[in-house]
Amino acid sequence: MSYKKVKLNHISLKSLEVGHIYKYPIFYKNKNLFKKLINIDEQYSPDTENVIQTQKITDVYVLSENYDQYEMDTQEYLTMLVNNSSISTLKKFEIVQDMTADAMNNLFQGDVNTKGISRVNILLDDTIDIILHEKSAITAMLDVTSYDYYTYTHCVNVSLYTLGFGAYLNFSKEQLKILMKAAILHDLGKKDVPNEIVNKNGKLNDAEFTIMKSHPTNSVKLLKALGEDNSLLFTIIEQHHEKIDGSGYPYGLKGDDINIYSQILAITDIFDALTTKRSYKDALKSYEALEIMKNNMSNELNENLLKKFIRFLSDKKDKT
Repeated sequence: MSYKKVKLNHISLKSLEVGHIYKYPIFYKNKNLFKKLINIDEQYSPDTENVIQTQKITDVYVLSENYDQYEMDTQEYLTMLVNNSSISTLKKFEIVQDMTADAMNNLFQGDVNTKGISRVNILLDDTIDIILHEKSAITAMLDVTSYDYYTYTHCVNVSLYTLGFGAYLNFSKEQLKILMKAAILHDLGKKDVPNEIVNKNGKLNDAEFTIMKSHPTNSVKLLKALGEDNSLLFTIIEQHHEKIDGSGYPYGLKGDDINIYSQILAITDIFDALTTKRSYKDALKSYEALEIMKNNMSNELNENLLKKFIRFLSDKKDKT
């Protein structure tokens, strides 16, 4: 007997809508086997949720051939979600953040393509709409950042910090959109950096660091190859590791030669790196990270922006 090999795509568990009847099967992984959680034309019901909780299911999948339909379903769900005043802002962000993390994971694990970038763009627009229309949105958004480091979760976290900070600075919707897009795609070029370098337990040697320093320009090359043509987006991404004192990369730019949006991204990027758990270090508390940034990186970061970022977090985020 022969079996047809099928390809599965990981999807966000939080994207599933109670009461919705799915026209395709949804699977979960049990040890090394994939089992059906929902059959074709079956409703995602409270009973299904009970199964998920009882069996502690965290990852669900659809057949690759059904992924486009899944995206259409989730976009309808998101539109309803964003406009539903009876759903808490925190709940909205939990769902949107999970979907965005899943979309970014698909980009890092699979091919970087226009469809994947478009999916991210849609999710960014939904996130910005929540931020601009709900008073408690920034606080709720910061509550859903992840404290475990993966490149894709880091990108999501940085985009959320950057969006929140940009809103705090009273940036326009268009400014927030370009800034958030740059933030979520800033490390896309790490796809071309070996995992043993990205996740190395310790300091990189000179050869490894030379490879790592290529990721900002690699990110831009990937986006250009997909037809992106926004020069500001490219500049923000390419300069996010430049430092005010000229010690950054890839070009060693100084001071005002570094784009102001890149200077913002540098702050949020470092803050998230310090406050997330890695295999070789524990996550720092927010105040510990900010103390390091203020006391040890004053020559590298825009001091005025850093002060405003500290005030932003003091206003919006717990200090514990």
